[in-house]
Amino acid sequence: MTGAIRVTRFVRTLSPPTLVLLALAVVLRLVLAMTLVPEIQSVWFVPFFDNLVNHPSIDPWQSYLNAGGDAEAFPYGPVMVVWFAVWATLTGWLPASWGPQLGISLGLLVVELVMWELVRRWRADVARRALLLVAFSPIAVYATYVHGQLDLLPTALMFASALMLRDRRWTASGVLGGLAIAAKFSSAFIPPLVLIFLLRNARFREHTRAYALGLVPGLLLTLAPVILPGYREMVLQNPTSQSVVAYALQFGPGLTLVVLPAVFVALAGLLYRFKRGNPDLVVLIIGITLTAVTLLTPASPGWYLWSVPFLAVLAAPLGRQVITAVGLFWAVATATLALRASGATWRSDQARSSIGDFTEVGNFVNSAGTVGAVLATGTVVVGVLMLVMLYRRARPRLDMYRLSDSPMSVSIAGDSGTGKDTLCISLANVFGESATAFLMGDDYHLYDRKAPLWQVTTHLHPAANDLPTMNRDALSLMRGKPVWAVHYDHSRGRFTKQRPIRERELVVVNGLHALTSAEVRRAADLTVFTSMDERLRRQLKINRDVGERGHSLAGVIASIERRYPHTRRFIDPQADLADIVFRLEPTRTLPTEEQVTTRPVEMTLVAYLRGSSFVERLQRALVSIGNCEAWIEYTESPGEVILLSHPEDLTPADTAAIAAFLVERPEELFTDTPVWLGKTRGVMQLIVVLALLERRKDRRER
Repeated sequence: MTGAIRVTRFVRTLSPPTLVLLALAVVLRLVLAMTLVPEIQSVWFVPFFDNLVNHPSIDPWQSYLNAGGDAEAFPYGPVMVVWFAVWATLTGWLPASWGPQLGISLGLLVVELVMWELVRRWRADVARRALLLVAFSPIAVYATYVHGQLDLLPTALMFASALMLRDRRWTASGVLGGLAIAAKFSSAFIPPLVLIFLLRNARFREHTRAYALGLVPGLLLTLAPVILPGYREMVLQNPTSQSVVAYALQFGPGLTLVVLPAVFVALAGLLYRFKRGNPDLVVLIIGITLTAVTLLTPASPGWYLWSVPFLAVLAAPLGRQVITAVGLFWAVATATLALRASGATWRSDQARSSIGDFTEVGNFVNSAGTVGAVLATGTVVVGVLMLVMLYRRARPRLDMYRLSDSPMSVSIAGDSGTGKDTLCISLANVFGESATAFLMGDDYHLYDRKAPLWQVTTHLHPAANDLPTMNRDALSLMRGKPVWAVHYDHSRGRFTKQRPIRERELVVVNGLHALTSAEVRRAADLTVFTSMDERLRRQLKINRDVGERGHSLAGVIASIERRYPHTRRFIDPQADLADIVFRLEPTRTLPTEEQVTTRPVEMTLVAYLRGSSFVERLQRALVSIGNCEAWIEYTESPGEVILLSHPEDLTPADTAAIAAFLVERPEELFTDTPVWLGKTRGVMQLIVVLALLERRKDRRER
């Protein structure tokens, strides 16, 4: 039932022309499976499974060797044995010329169809192109149905593991990755890359355990048969395992560089640089690694299959040039392999054919002189150029906001009591507390509350704060470096001991003077200034400082009055330096009596935005999706608009729906489900997030 539902979903998501082309690709494979018998299968795989079916054993490898079999015939793990044994048994009743061999071909076709479904699920918007790339990949057709290799099974498992990784299903990704290793030990290239990514990225580090535990079943399946002598001889000691060190550069006596391990370490190092990467970048590095394995070793044709689904899903959204480059690489590689690797015989001629000493991959490249050298060199050159083009085009797309280069950053300034802290908390709700680093300006006051200096000045005066240190720490965090800072405890009016502030995906600098440094403003992705109606500000400040922080009402009012000159002189001018200025205004006149009140105040949000192109889309979404009053006023200043909204009826669900509509690639930004808020806080969340991402993308494009 489930299979029928999946087939129906597969059919419905694709256009009729695409389905026709895929049907033709399936027919092609069926024709090849029915008419051709790959030599490698008739010489190696069929005898192995014939022996297994007729003489079941806990050590099928040793049983085959005892029957006089070739030690190189089946260098695969228990997953491959079980899967193809089932299919060989199902067709074992057929005549000898069909029997297990047809079962093996059908088993490969089923695996390939499952892989097609995984490719379709990868990206719905490019499913057609990716599917057609895989379906008509010449290397996939040749290596599987003409040459006859079995690598489609570990390829499908590796790709399924990558799909689970992209979907943040960590344990499932580990399980499938472990099964890929249990199918073919060469799949062990992948887990180290995933573990580097998880351990390096703070927001994903907690999932390392889930992924590692997922690997355990597959690793046990791989290691448990080590006690079997046949497994050790045919799988672990197979000569093909030496291929990874076959290509080396000799620099002199005693100095040799083995190429593939060096390149693998370099790619792992590149992945290590992505401190704030995302799973899509891991998939990119995996695809490049699997392709590099085939270019830097005397690879079997089956090895070229490993990268096929990865290259297809990576190239599909990148346009014709990259797709053409991938197709050209496959075509050149297929031509080279077809001339140097074993092929197939017609099924009708199988009884009359005789295969002498069998060699899977011959020495055509060496014996064909210039032609062989040109073909081999062309495969490597085209492959390298294709990988360079793929990386250069794919990385900006998969890392749209350049998180792998540096964290996102917002610098928020404003007078005391205008909502700076509330905005910070709202941003942490979206990006996650574990992904947000806060640098608080209050922690850089020079004196605690009891210092006599406060009798003649206020915290608003720059001289009362260690602004050079604050700006230096802000720049360090924005560059991805941790800092140490004391914390000002408002409840006690004293400083705590120094504490570390770790680098995170989002850095928020929040303070009275957060925009005074030109260097900090240039480094920040977004600058924000918060303000509000003065009567409203006084009321909210009284509610906070008296109701929450325990100060006296008279002291709070006196502090407000004393701060006015410094506010106008040192704080308000920063509004002209900000990309966004928020101003909150009450919808109704507030009472003149000043005291703590718990009565909610309805507010209108006025947002002054400079150089933001998303404003009209946001205004339409607020009206149509959020059923919220919102309108735009255009000023005489070029590039500056005013967005006014009265979002009292805006719910968190409305805000989440608007974000889902407007935010591109949210999976790159958020590790968990973001917590969107309602009313004015929700609109402020949307404005800051959209402005931040827009500027981040603009910086990338520049």
